[in-house]
Amino acid sequence: MDCDGDVVLVTAEARVRDAVESTAAALGLPVSTIATAEGALQRWASARVVLVGGDLAAAVASSGPPARRHVHLVGFDAAELGTWSMPLGAEVIPLPQGVAWLTGVLATDERDSRRVAVVGGSGGVGASTLAAGLALAAARRGQSCALVDLDPLGGGIDLLLGAERTPGWRWPRLVGARGEVGDVRGVLPRVHGVTVVAMGRGGDAVGPTAEAVHAVMGSLTRHHELVLVDGGRTPAASARQALRAVDVTVVLSGAGVRDVAATARVADGLGPAGLGLVVRGTRGGPPGGVVADALGLPLWGEVPADRRLAADAEAGEPPGRPRSAWARAVERVLARVGAEAGDVD
Repeated sequence: MDCDGDVVLVTAEARVRDAVESTAAALGLPVSTIATAEGALQRWASARVVLVGGDLAAAVASSGPPARRHVHLVGFDAAELGTWSMPLGAEVIPLPQGVAWLTGVLATDERDSRRVAVVGGSGGVGASTLAAGLALAAARRGQSCALVDLDPLGGGIDLLLGAERTPGWRWPRLVGARGEVGDVRGVLPRVHGVTVVAMGRGGDAVGPTAEAVHAVMGSLTRHHELVLVDGGRTPAASARQALRAVDVTVVLSGAGVRDVAATARVADGLGPAGLGLVVRGTRGGPPGGVVADALGLPLWGEVPADRRLAADAEAGEPPGRPRSAWARAVERVLARVGAEAGDVD
């Protein structure tokens, strides 16, 4: 069948085709199989999900397809698939062990949600605080929002929200998630209207696997209008795949020379697609436009330095006092990010 907006499989390998088509048939989904890179390009933008077999990964990558979400590499040679993951911005689904993951990918329809990552350009610039502030601002606007902590060195984003004692599961309880999982909202902490997935701490600080991140993110995306990801400055392997699947990435930079130099390296590692810059300004520092020009990134907003943020975090208060200059700046950033991610409200 040839159905725009559904699942496209790009392979000439019979084993891969049989595995994907049988999995899709169990879900009642049609699959359009294409055996050439040229044919894949014609369907690249319109398909809901694109699956690329390892046998044609090199040919598809060399044809220069535009960046998009929901691209996955499938096949029986995990090493071969991993070679083309970064060039295609694709998650790797090794077969046969990845059938549960493949089932979740095929079953998930995430078109009505937006995924936004926040990454710090340098240490201590406040990326986690910005991610939390954006989530709280979205909740105040009436959006259903989830905040996902993928920074293993951040200490747990629930601390930043003053919710370390709020009951609910953290990542250590979710590490067994695979494929398609049900609605996880009922077991997660909810803080000021935001669903939170936080890291564990101490002896409970087991980080999530890539499979668990994919499964939990899929569930959150099905049940929230906005999913914000705190990826950390140096994303862990499990976070890198999630960052490749977001609609847009906000890179937060300071205005100092060393901040800009560090941010340039971080941005290079993320790739050019869907990146926007937010600058944390300082009194007497260069304007955000100058920093954006130096980095070659679009400026999506500026937030002022606010000493009260650190004090509030220590006191267990969430960031962004209502009507403060910082909170108003974050709301403007949220509006811009929503526009860039394709929101229509």
